[in-house]
Amino acid sequence: MKILDTYKDKNAFRYGLKISSPFEDEFRLIVAKGAEVIDVKPETREVYENNLKKSRFLVVHVHEGAEFEYIETADGEASAKSDIHIFLIGARGSAKITARYDLSGVAQLDILHKIYHQAPDTASEIETRGVLRDKSYAIYRSDIVMEKGMKDLSGAESGKFLALSREAKVDAIPSLDIASNRVACSHSLSITHITPEDLFYSKTRGIGEDEAKDLLIDGFLQK
Repeated sequence: MKILDTYKDKNAFRYGLKISSPFEDEFRLIVAKGAEVIDVKPETREVYENNLKKSRFLVVHVHEGAEFEYIETADGEASAKSDIHIFLIGARGSAKITARYDLSGVAQLDILHKIYHQAPDTASEIETRGVLRDKSYAIYRSDIVMEKGMKDLSGAESGKFLALSREAKVDAIPSLDIASNRVACSHSLSITHITPEDLFYSKTRGIGEDEAKDLLIDGFLQK
């Protein structure tokens, strides 16, 4: 499997000059055992839900006319690496990744969500929201690959993160790898925090500051 070759590189767990995975040793052992593989049969729909309690290496093949949805969550002091590779190998196939993270304490996540368009008339979406409290840290990478010669492809990436303390940190690295000119693809990224202006309206309605913050966070994660 070509995807395994990428993990053999000595720099496989370094994502930039100052960004390095804290899970390198553990994940090399996981990769050596092989990925968990899901085969989504033609004209079927499959939903996979995963709350990150441990590291995961998942490879998904989506056949003709099939739909696959991956839903990933993590909360509290989660500590894990999650690498998800989804291959759209049949026409009219689609894949969606929805991720929600609410991290606190000294949580650490290293996330890779990647979708490969290897057939025409396929669609993908990666949509992520994360809240980071205390000293939590997340590395988040997303990528949509559209191969040469493919047409009628559509893809969208969206990543939004809310940092609630000065010590919370996220390294977000969205990417698009497009080798075809008959596609529609977009991506967006934001990392922000709660401002007094965000709380003003709720406070004028008699809602306390802590409750107003909780309402904003709940709304942010549920959108």
